Amino acid sequence: MNDTPSSRPTALERLTRNLSSISATHLVAGMQKVTRAVMTQGAVVITRHEQPTMVLMSVDHYMKLQQAAEPNLDALTRQFDDMFARMQGAQAAQAMAQAFDMTPRELGKAAVHAAGPGPSST
Repeated sequence: MNDTPSSRPTALERLTRNLSSISATHLVAGMQKVTRAVMTQGAVVITRHEQPTMVLMSVDHYMKLQQAAEPNLDALTRQFDDMFARMQGAQAAQAMAQAFDMTPRELGKAAVHAAGPGPSST
């Protein structure tokens, strides 16, 4: 990810434009108001010297983010098992037998054909 100073505000603005913003000074003075904002909106941007420095979020919002970042191992296992089963079928065995019976030239042609059309040369 490109995290250069020039690209950071653009990404930061895009990710935080729908969040409320509060300075750290106001945070200390108004924790109840901030808590209400977090609980109704899910998150609030905390600023320092008018620059976004952190995001305060609800536990529910945090858990959703964490769960979204974790791979669904059950779904990945099902995908792997389905792919493995297809590779064990009679059709796959016949295709592999044919591939091993091909000459290098035939195998190359089959690979080019399976890859499909490449970029056009104009």
